[in-house]
Amino acid sequence: MRRILLTLTVAIFSVTAPVAPAAASAAPVKLPHPPRAPHPSARALTLAAIHRHRLLLEKEARASLHVVASQFHLTLEQLVAKWQRVAICEVNGNWSMKGPMYSGIGFSNATWIQYGGRHFAPTAGDATPVQQVAIGMRITRTWIPDQYGCSPFGW
Repeated sequence: MRRILLTLTVAIFSVTAPVAPAAASAAPVKLPHPPRAPHPSARALTLAAIHRHRLLLEKEARASLHVVASQFHLTLEQLVAKWQRVAICEVNGNWSMKGPMYSGIGFSNATWIQYGGRHFAPTAGDATPVQQVAIGMRITRTWIPDQYGCSPFGW
């Protein structure tokens, strides 16, 4: 009688009967077929999408810096060169620096996040130099690094 009631309960309420812990761990669940691995082209599509996204972010950073550079009558390359001096002072020009300070400009991770750097990369050291300069210009409110006290030979 108990078995009939249990079967009816499962059928009506779609509930499963509680299983004792020993019984649950005794037999592994066997799938009808092994799980399929993703198709190799799916990974290629994902990598291509990531690459396209990174290119779009780089293009966005360049476009915003072109506007800022034109206000100072500079080219984008001249603006980045000014920030390159800061990178030389901070971390010997290593734009992908990781450690207590990230990037060529020496961002702390909190500063990178606070000024919207995560839009480009998780940490400043993962971003391109142009993206780092875009965030640096946001932090300094378009203050050009010549006023930063940095020279090509260090502080």
